[in-house]
Amino acid sequence: MIRNYEFCVLIRADLPEEEFNKEVEFIEKSILREGGEIIKKENWGRKTLAYPIKKKEEAIYYLFYVKSNPENISKIEANLYRRENILRYLILQRKKLNFDEEKVDARTISE
Repeated sequence: MIRNYEFCVLIRADLPEEEFNKEVEFIEKSILREGGEIIKKENWGRKTLAYPIKKKEEAIYYLFYVKSNPENISKIEANLYRRENILRYLILQRKKLNFDEEKVDARTISE
C-alpha cells in the first residue's frame, strides 16, 4: 500500500554549494532507488538551530514530499543515518500531503 510521507532533513550549513547539492541528490536517489516517488521538494534555507547538533549551530532545512511503501521507509532511513553531512532527519506519515498535488508540475520536481 502506497502512503504519503514528509521527509524533513537538516543538512550541514557549512558545506560548499557543490557538496550540498550532492547530499540532496543522494537523498533523492535513495528515495527513488527504494521505490519511492518524490512529489515535491522544498529548500527552506539556512536556519539557526535551537540547540547545537553535532557541534553545529546552523543547518539547511530541506523538505521532501514522498509516496512510498512502508517497507521501504526503513531502508531510506538507514541510508540517511549513515551520512555525516545530514545532522538530523524526521520522517512523518501523512494521510494527505500539505499542498494541492494537482498544482505541482514537472518543473517543481526537477528543481
